Amino acid sequence: MKNLLTLALCAVWVPAGALALNGESKQEAKLFKSFLSSVYALRENDKKVLSRLQRTLSLAPDSKYLKRLFVSAALAADKPEQAEPYADFINGGENDAEDWSVYASYLWKKGDVDGAQQAYFQAVKQSDDFRIAYQYVALLSVLEPHRAAQVFEEWIAVQPEMAGVLYTEAGNVLLRRADWANALVYFNKAAAASPDNPSPRFGRGIIYEKSSQYFLMLHEFEELEKMGFGNAATYSRMGSVFVLVKDFAKAEEYFVKAKADDKADVPAAYFLSLLAEQKGEYARAIGYLKDAADYQDSASKQLQVSFYQQKLNQPEESLKTLAAAYQQFGGNVEVGFFYALALNEAKEYKKASRVLKKVLQTNPSYAEARLQYAFTLESLKKYSEMERELQTILEENPQNAAALNLYAYSLAVRGERLELAQEYAARALAVDPEDASFIDTQAWIYFKQGKLEEAAELLQSVSDDLAARDAEVAYHKGAVAFEQGKFDEARRYLETARLKNKDAAKLYKKLPPR
Repeated sequence: MKNLLTLALCAVWVPAGALALNGESKQEAKLFKSFLSSVYALRENDKKVLSRLQRTLSLAPDSKYLKRLFVSAALAADKPEQAEPYADFINGGENDAEDWSVYASYLWKKGDVDGAQQAYFQAVKQSDDFRIAYQYVALLSVLEPHRAAQVFEEWIAVQPEMAGVLYTEAGNVLLRRADWANALVYFNKAAAASPDNPSPRFGRGIIYEKSSQYFLMLHEFEELEKMGFGNAATYSRMGSVFVLVKDFAKAEEYFVKAKADDKADVPAAYFLSLLAEQKGEYARAIGYLKDAADYQDSASKQLQVSFYQQKLNQPEESLKTLAAAYQQFGGNVEVGFFYALALNEAKEYKKASRVLKKVLQTNPSYAEARLQYAFTLESLKKYSEMERELQTILEENPQNAAALNLYAYSLAVRGERLELAQEYAARALAVDPEDASFIDTQAWIYFKQGKLEEAAELLQSVSDDLAARDAEVAYHKGAVAFEQGKFDEARRYLETARLKNKDAAKLYKKLPPR
């Protein structure tokens, strides 16, 4: 049977070359083949769709339908400039609703909103296609939001079963234009028409939030939660309200719910990290921030993580975080500043110098960065440059105590111009007489001047706790005690300082044996 069927097919099949097509038939066949290729490209969202449609149009350049098809495809590809040569399809005879709709979309994309409105109006008059009507209302919502709401009302009169959805859309149109009073009217109508629809409740919640009616907002979102429609967006908003009223336990409860619904929820990550910080739970705070959807694109969050890592005594991790942030946000002044601070802490002074120089090129008025740059230059023993930077700061603000102290301390360490160092130290102490670092600088000037008693008396007011944390202060205490012949006291301070301070290590070796 199979063989008989094959023979039958062969009997009716004629090879293509057996019948000669005339020129017109060949052209039609070519056009049809090209048109099919274009249709398949449209169906498959092929990137070559525009080039294929152009090829088809070259075979039928006056085709109104093909021109409209090309304009529609060009708009879908967000290439309205390619649609322009074919937008004259609208002048090619009588237009139906689809013609007007595509032309309206083209005009809107080109910025001719008045022309687009008129074209959509023509389309709506000729068709009850909801898709076209909705495009018209979308344009109206930008130009005439109240007219758009009226159109929704007109549709409800024809399709009352759609009341809940359409009233909600009307409310959303007015909400986007911050017409909260009228938006609330439509959301109330939507909730009455469709009590089980969560959208109008969400809309009302947003309005109450924006108008600072937080009790009503919480009520709406609590109702959504009861209906099973609570989500990260509503939970985060509720948590924010509880933060405002300082009910942190309740705030944390809702932010935890938000994070459970969406691990990457940005507000939840931010507030939970702050709450964890208040409890000293810095590792948790880091975890929350890194989970946030915007962490990789947020310079401030990466800076915050580096801060928490410092709190956890993880300076190397903090430096890595800042280095990555600087690579990504090199133009961000704050990122550059804190990266340089971390580099200085790690004694990478050359790199810190380059970073701070770039910061000051973009923001020369950043006094804190200039002061840190001066400190870096001092660490690199580039004293002339350091002094120029400090003079720039003091010209702007003669009472900048930190700059005065750095200037005085650098001169004292070098044993140069001690009278000028004394003047600057006195000015710094006049601004803040309780600052331990300023007191230490003044004591070191006395030491360099050979005034051991004055130096020792001043250093007594600097706590041993600070000396335990700061090797420079411990060295100074030890050096003064050494020169006074108080070797046991000197040993106690120098043992602490010698691991981090080379001068302390050298002096420690000079201590007489016990």
